[in-house]
Amino acid sequence: MSRSETFSKKLKHTDQVDFRTPKYLFDYINSLYKIEFDGACQLGINNLAKPLRLEDEWPNGVVYSNPPFDIDSLTSWIKKGFVHSRNNKSNVHIMLVPNKITQVKFQKVIHLVDKMIILGGRVNFESIYSVKGGTSRNGSIILIQKIGEKGFQNKLLSELKEDFK
Repeated sequence: MSRSETFSKKLKHTDQVDFRTPKYLFDYINSLYKIEFDGACQLGINNLAKPLRLEDEWPNGVVYSNPPFDIDSLTSWIKKGFVHSRNNKSNVHIMLVPNKITQVKFQKVIHLVDKMIILGGRVNFESIYSVKGGTSRNGSIILIQKIGEKGFQNKLLSELKEDFK
């Protein structure tokens, strides 16, 4: 199977949404902003902080989300995070998303993001659906929505694994 066929093929667990942020990556994000709420989780199963849902009224604070990776979900989370980040100057929304920045729908909401951290390498998400050595087919980006934040950074996952083991 060619590389392009592999990346476009729908795999056995493609439609599953329980792919958890690895501890080292959560610890890195938490070191940037003290995470208070996990906005895309299942209570008691994979929440990393106090759970919230997209449809909830978000309280003031720092919200982390690793939402489903389909483009419609991502744009909904970006829009919700932008409103949250503008409701109070101390509010922050941090998202772990696939590198889909060239997609048209993503381009239509990218102006709602204040800062991007592009991750070098591929995240090996934790899940009952993961396979050994099964990294994400896409690279990943951390999006930050916070008044006063600006710019781009890059981080190698290999270095984060070492620094946050």
